[in-house]
Amino acid sequence: MESESKYPIFKTIGKLLANVKQQNKTLFVWLSVYTIAAAVYPFFGIVLPKLLIGELVLGDLANVKTVIIIIVGYLLLASIVGFIKSYTSNCAYPRITRLRIDYIGEIFDKIVSADYQHMEDSTFFNKNERALEATSSNNNGVEGVYHKLFEIPAVMISIIVLVVLIGMVNPLILLGLLLNLFVTIYISRKVHKHEYKRKEQLAKADRKKRYYYQTTHDFTYGKDIRLYGLSGRILSNYNKEISGYIAVKNQIFNREYALGYIGLFTLLLSDALTYGILIKKVVDGMSIADFSMYLAAVVSLSLMLKNFSEQISYVINETHYVYDFYNFLDRDLGAKGGEKKAIKDDTLEIEFDNVSFKYPNTEQYIIKNLNFKINKGERLAIVGVNGAGKSTIVKLMIGLFDVTEGEIRINQIPIKQFDKKELYDMFSVVFQDINVLAFTVNENVACTSEEIDETRVEKALDRVGLTERIGELPKGREQMMLKIIEADGTEFSGGQSQKLAIARALYKDSAMVIMDEPTAALDALAEAEIYENFSELVKGKTAVYISHRLASTKFCDKIALFDKDGLKEYGNHEELMKLGGLYNHMFSVQGKYYTEGGESREKDFSTRIDELSEVL
Repeated sequence: MESESKYPIFKTIGKLLANVKQQNKTLFVWLSVYTIAAAVYPFFGIVLPKLLIGELVLGDLANVKTVIIIIVGYLLLASIVGFIKSYTSNCAYPRITRLRIDYIGEIFDKIVSADYQHMEDSTFFNKNERALEATSSNNNGVEGVYHKLFEIPAVMISIIVLVVLIGMVNPLILLGLLLNLFVTIYISRKVHKHEYKRKEQLAKADRKKRYYYQTTHDFTYGKDIRLYGLSGRILSNYNKEISGYIAVKNQIFNREYALGYIGLFTLLLSDALTYGILIKKVVDGMSIADFSMYLAAVVSLSLMLKNFSEQISYVINETHYVYDFYNFLDRDLGAKGGEKKAIKDDTLEIEFDNVSFKYPNTEQYIIKNLNFKINKGERLAIVGVNGAGKSTIVKLMIGLFDVTEGEIRINQIPIKQFDKKELYDMFSVVFQDINVLAFTVNENVACTSEEIDETRVEKALDRVGLTERIGELPKGREQMMLKIIEADGTEFSGGQSQKLAIARALYKDSAMVIMDEPTAALDALAEAEIYENFSELVKGKTAVYISHRLASTKFCDKIALFDKDGLKEYGNHEELMKLGGLYNHMFSVQGKYYTEGGESREKDFSTRIDELSEVL
């Protein structure tokens, strides 16, 4: 493994150039034309003073015509070369941007296919923030290095010619300029190493600061901020995180400031050598015209060396993050899994064999030595107290997390043997956290923008009771959701969003259905309407249902009750009621609450559930 301060710079640049060769070879043509034009362009400003002064010092009015020709020729040639330089640069710029955007696609695919455990591990993003940022803008990381690599060859050619020209006058001038160049690069490297050592600290501070920035700009927080007077607290925390971010940046800037004195000293030394030597040359007989040309050449070379040092330092420093970026793309983040394909011709059976689990970077077990089995075609309700690990069981069952100990098997096949994408394809899941995307209704249900079966979408929406609501939308199922992309986008209520998520599961039509508090935002009658279609949803499938409303679990074949110690009770509704344990107590308390509260709707709901149970 490479250390923090050492990494293969040329190998990383080689990967960038290989990507250009693979994606857009014409960039090398644009580079060639740009390099010639950009290398020639600075010399117009160096040669012009010598030619003009050489003619003007003669004091002959007949030379006015020559002066005019020189000026016109200069303007004409400089304009042509300058236009070619700008035109080729402007043509290359969007092509370079395209290279970065293609990498963004690779990063996105890497993240969304990575093992889900990384998404709930905050240290994962702290460690990889700078690698992910390598494709975040036009002027850093991948694209920033590409732009510098595009510019550097022209600067190098100009510098070589000027070095030869000035070296013919006195090598000491070059020595001063080169000393300042190396010191500038040295300072940049020292500052970069200091910053890189603090990359995780800086990423963490930036992430905190960005959270409050997004909160203050996100209108979905508007109601809570106003009603609960959160603005003062949010701004106070925002200022605190800004101060923390500035404190980290100041550590870096202070180091740069201190080292800057060395660079200032070498710059003054270089200027003293240049002017001292050239003035002595004039005293010894050098013409004013030559003096002006060499002085212009030295000034140009000084600026070019400064620019070159900044470009080289930038490439060296940013290539470090590009190297991290390539490492991130090459890392195994658990995206693949095994080789087994999805089971599509059979109902699923899930078995937990002595399973224990704790979240990454924690010591507390959420689940310990769990053993239970969901038989083929069985409808299982998982109930229990908060914090008992009900949702965690679902995440383990569908492969979002790997077990810490033990094994989960699907139809006797260890879950780790399945390809992750194939594994996900076997489950239709409705989580308690509903995610409506800024897509059309059709795309939200089908989860794709291509080859949407609109008949299936319409049927799924009808089953969950959204047909009437969709009919009210200006564009029907083509209506854009949310107001993030389009100002006239539609915002569903919490209950409607849950129905949309259930429709999504209906459309997917996988071998197993899992519903994690899918109707928490619905009232009892609306929930009953969903269950009237539940038998069709789970027909011929294995189904798992998680709920806090125990009355809604009576339609299931089996009920598994969990507390903080694990699986406490298991059986059907009648068996658990006869057992007289925790399930009986919880069911009775909930029933008493609704009865004493005068919730006649809940009575009607329970009656309809009983009827539904008989049908199922």
